[in-house]
Amino acid sequence: MADDISTWAPWYTLFRQQWVGDMQPSEHETFMHPVACLLVASGSEADPIGALRALQTSAAVQRVLSCGDGGTKMMFYYMLLHDGRDTAALQTIDLQFDQVRKTFGQNSALLKINTNTDLLGAADAGERIKISSIWSSDISATRPLAAQPEMSYGEMLTMRDVAALRDAVKLMLVRSVVPHMQYVIRILSDQTASERRGITGRLFSAGRRYLNTTSKAENTYVGSDGEVYYRHKSPEAMLRRLADCSFMLKDYRFAQSVYQIARRDFQSEKAWLCYAGAQEMIGVCKLLWEVQTTKAEFDSVFDDAVSTYVHKTRTPRRHFLAVRCTVVYYELLKHHRFYAFAPGALLRGPSFSASLTALLNEQAAYSYLKAVPRPNVRKFAFYAMLASQAFQRAHMSDLANRCLHMVRVSLKGRSQGHIRTDSDDEKSHGKATTDVKSPTRASMDEKAAALSQPTTDEVHVDKVSVTAKTKWTAIDSYINHELGRQSMAAHNFDEAFQYFMALMGDEKTPPKLQSKYLQELLQLFLESSDQLTGDNDGRKQASAIELSIPSIDPQLVRIIMSPELEGEDAMLEWRLDGSSPSKIGGGSGLQSPRCCSVGEVVAVLLVVTNPLAIGVTLSNLTLECAFEASGDSAATEATVASALDISVVATVILEGEQTTMVTVQIVPRCAGSVSILGAKYLLCDILPTFKSLVLPGRRMNDTKDQRMGIVHTPDTTLGFSVNSDLPRLEVTVDDLPDTLMSGSMHRACLRVANSGSLACHSVAMWVSHPSFVGIRPPQLCNDEAELVDDGGMYVPLSDVKKHERVQVPNVLRDYSTFVLVGRQTDTPGSSAHCVEPLGSLRPGEAFTVPIWIRGDRVGAHTLSLCVGASSAATARKDLAVMRSRQFEVDLLVTASLRVNAFVRPSARNPRERLFGVEVENMQPDLSVQLVQTTFTSGFYELVPVSSSKEPHRTLVGPRQSISLVYRARPRDTVADKLCDSPEMFAVRALRQFIYSSEKPSSTPGPIDLVYSNNVFTEQGIDCTHSSLQSYIARSQAHRRRNVLRSGYPLIPDKYHSAMFPLFESFGIDFVLFWSQVGGAERAGHHSISGIDLGVPHDYLVEGLNPPTEGAARTWLSDTIHDREALIQSIASRSEAALRSERPLDVLIRVEAAQQSDCSLYVADVNISVYNHSWRYGYQFTLDLLSPHELDQFVAEGAKMEYSGSRAAWSWLDETKHSSSVEPHGLTVVRARLSCYAPGMIDVAVWRLQASAIMPAAVFSSKSLDCVLYPTQPHFVHVGTV
Repeated sequence: MADDISTWAPWYTLFRQQWVGDMQPSEHETFMHPVACLLVASGSEADPIGALRALQTSAAVQRVLSCGDGGTKMMFYYMLLHDGRDTAALQTIDLQFDQVRKTFGQNSALLKINTNTDLLGAADAGERIKISSIWSSDISATRPLAAQPEMSYGEMLTMRDVAALRDAVKLMLVRSVVPHMQYVIRILSDQTASERRGITGRLFSAGRRYLNTTSKAENTYVGSDGEVYYRHKSPEAMLRRLADCSFMLKDYRFAQSVYQIARRDFQSEKAWLCYAGAQEMIGVCKLLWEVQTTKAEFDSVFDDAVSTYVHKTRTPRRHFLAVRCTVVYYELLKHHRFYAFAPGALLRGPSFSASLTALLNEQAAYSYLKAVPRPNVRKFAFYAMLASQAFQRAHMSDLANRCLHMVRVSLKGRSQGHIRTDSDDEKSHGKATTDVKSPTRASMDEKAAALSQPTTDEVHVDKVSVTAKTKWTAIDSYINHELGRQSMAAHNFDEAFQYFMALMGDEKTPPKLQSKYLQELLQLFLESSDQLTGDNDGRKQASAIELSIPSIDPQLVRIIMSPELEGEDAMLEWRLDGSSPSKIGGGSGLQSPRCCSVGEVVAVLLVVTNPLAIGVTLSNLTLECAFEASGDSAATEATVASALDISVVATVILEGEQTTMVTVQIVPRCAGSVSILGAKYLLCDILPTFKSLVLPGRRMNDTKDQRMGIVHTPDTTLGFSVNSDLPRLEVTVDDLPDTLMSGSMHRACLRVANSGSLACHSVAMWVSHPSFVGIRPPQLCNDEAELVDDGGMYVPLSDVKKHERVQVPNVLRDYSTFVLVGRQTDTPGSSAHCVEPLGSLRPGEAFTVPIWIRGDRVGAHTLSLCVGASSAATARKDLAVMRSRQFEVDLLVTASLRVNAFVRPSARNPRERLFGVEVENMQPDLSVQLVQTTFTSGFYELVPVSSSKEPHRTLVGPRQSISLVYRARPRDTVADKLCDSPEMFAVRALRQFIYSSEKPSSTPGPIDLVYSNNVFTEQGIDCTHSSLQSYIARSQAHRRRNVLRSGYPLIPDKYHSAMFPLFESFGIDFVLFWSQVGGAERAGHHSISGIDLGVPHDYLVEGLNPPTEGAARTWLSDTIHDREALIQSIASRSEAALRSERPLDVLIRVEAAQQSDCSLYVADVNISVYNHSWRYGYQFTLDLLSPHELDQFVAEGAKMEYSGSRAAWSWLDETKHSSSVEPHGLTVVRARLSCYAPGMIDVAVWRLQASAIMPAAVFSSKSLDCVLYPTQPHFVHVGTV
């Protein structure tokens, strides 16, 4: 029944062997009673037969014979022993053995051995060792705890003699002992036949028990221990002997039946010792022959046996027998691998001693590891802890320590998803993981063995494994506390520190225990202070006692340059293409290398958390840093103490579960690089502690070794460099708003002061929302009070011109980056020269920049503003790397006005369009006064339909709305605008971008815009003011870039300024200025950009035609694919625009009417056909239809509703007219109509077939021909003048 659990705890094996060896004969069972007696006589005897008879009648043999029972006789086996040294008796020994056989029968044997010492020299020394080990191993197996004898047995024997001994014993068993036992079984079976005769035997036994008064007295007796025993010749004793003999001959089934018969008799007679023994043997027989039996069939039997032994028997050996029953049951369960039942069997055993309880609990824990389908690690840990406590009570500290180590390792492995020992981290043992998917018996045995294998490595504790936490925090604390106390008692202070430090990391420990653990830790340090003082490496001391309290997360550590200033400081890479400043090497954000100047204060913010429920005190808290000098400082070999001034925080008091922020300042004194290694402090003014703040860097995955292992790059998160050539600016932003109304303006101020020792030759500002921010040129000042008042963004003007032509730049710039100090750059599309920069900023100088922030869009926004500076004197197109400081403000924009625009055709003049504006006040309690409307366009001028200037007509009350209507009429002809128009520039640039190897780099020229102003108050606003004009252009650029990005995603942003203009010739931009009435004095404006009054077609399709010369001859395959994709996207966009096009309008006007002789009224009619397209002319055919001809001429599917009388009037003379119309031109067709009576008639009955006249071949598969019908009634008056 050997099992691998025995190898996990060899002391249990010794216990089991010793327990079996101490078994003594008992009256209630016959396993230790003799069956046969071996009598040995020497062949050197003169009368060997007489010697055997004398032995048979000796007193010792007679005592053995007195134990015989049941009428059976003990078998005697006679052996004649001959010494091979006696050569003279070789002739007579066979004759003597024949006489012995004739006298005593077949139960006799002859054994010849050697005692001749002369043969020892010829024997091999290894053979003699082998022979002597036979006896010593047998003694160790039977009596493991007994002392080994001093003499050596079998020294005179040879291997031939050993073989002869084995054969003699085997022959005796096979030929004599076993047949004798079979004979005894037959005799006992005949004598107890009536007891085993079914119902008849039971009735006989019951009648004898209740009617025969002398049966009990004759068959039983009470022993000295007070127990009831049966005499040897009683039927019950013979049944027990019959069952025991059958059991010894492995007839378990028959033995079980006999045990069950005897058990009933024992129970009725209240012979509880005999009853418990029978119950024990019934369970053993069930497990030996009924392998498929259920737990309930055998577990209850053993439970009853152990309970009867302990609670009902009176013998002093009752605990011994109960333990024997428990051990036998446990070994049988191990034999059948019923490990799930083993813990229950072991825990029912008696616990009269601490060592026995420890052994049984330890075996129960191992049984949980062998459970199927997977090990039960939690119960293993629980019972291993109970075993540890029992071992401690038994003063077996080594075994108790071992159990605690196993618990700690098992719970650690479970929390990590697998089971492994401490030495796995050191790779000194093989892996022992638990596969929970499809575990096999062999794999689980191997894993459990690895967990419980006793090794010397378990005594040495790994720091990582000690501090690992599991889900059973109470058990963790108990284990670490006990191991720490044991290590402290053994004066192993290093290991004790690890366990006590692991105790302090459990925040779920009750406060009283936390206080106790902390006091013990401090006392441990005081006791071991002499040992730690001898260590010369102070940092090694601190790291050896690194605690988990307080908690300082390295990921939450922040390094702030010049903490007295607002914003975040970093070294960023700047570009003038509008992109946000990014960290060096790509990306965006402020996670870039930090840099400061010499003598600048650097603040390190530590988030310190006390995880305990009790308060702690930190004193002398400071940082440990590494410094590497560079430049001139490297030659002097500056140390950390001389290069860095690190502040010390005297005291930090942390209450229970409190989190606080601690600031430690570092002032560098020379150039170099600084790395923060950790924090140092005294815990409770006693324990010096070091908290490491080093993080692993990015995991490397370049080489095979890096992919197979875990290799990290050095982390530079908690580090910064010190540069003596770095500028040092004090940047402040004052009066930043957090709430604005949409369209309203708010004035803030940016102040930049040079507090360093170097002059700054480049200072730039970047804003994330350029449509929200407008700036004025920087102004030098000594303090903030000297800032010149610029009068605001809105410059009032009493005499505002109604129409004014102004030439403005038409470059689509990026207004995100502004150069405040330094030389202007020539980067296309850059906004760097939108303000006049300063030449340089010398040390001690400062300048201010007025900033206007407008609520451009309703909603929540986060505005970012970044100011960068460099001391480099050379001018570059790209500002490269600059020291930057970034500010962020959360801005909430609420609704003030809702402005909607609409366009309608004019019934008075086909060349005009009606432009309407609907203004709705969204404020619930404030009124808004409209101040002025301004329209800018390169082709149209707008005049109001109503010329009233009364302010109350433009006052919009709360939750009210007002409408404004304007007439938009062309100011110039198309021929004057088309040749050098921004649209043709875009067409040429697009053709160059697609077909030329040189990409476009020039920018469009300025454009003449017409400002149409309509003032509603006494004073208007000068829209041509540079700051306001720049701000309006910035909003237009923001909208324009968004349209281009969504409409032409295949064209990179960097080419937008060289391909597309800011303003188009035929578009209209609208600005509405307003002021708030009541409450705070607020003013603002709303704008709508890019309103197209003409035909909404895409003119860029003309740029898809290849040029006649200058096209690139060779193309790479990738370039060809990109070009074709761009061409197709523009062509498909153009076709989508053409599908919604209605380029021509028809206006009918009656000139004069006369009454004819037939009593009809005849009128001359002028029909005006107007072309709204600025690019294409059209050839058209106009069919004038009479009302009665509608059904004949209207095409199928066309919808023309006519509400008048179909017989009231008709056209005269020619009704089909063909002509052409120029772009934005007007063609008049003359016709005549007749009606029966004067009055109003609906003449909207016509059909117009038009075909575009292309100026050049257009890249389009869509035909530009169209057929137009009236969309609404058109009434004219016919009558005499």
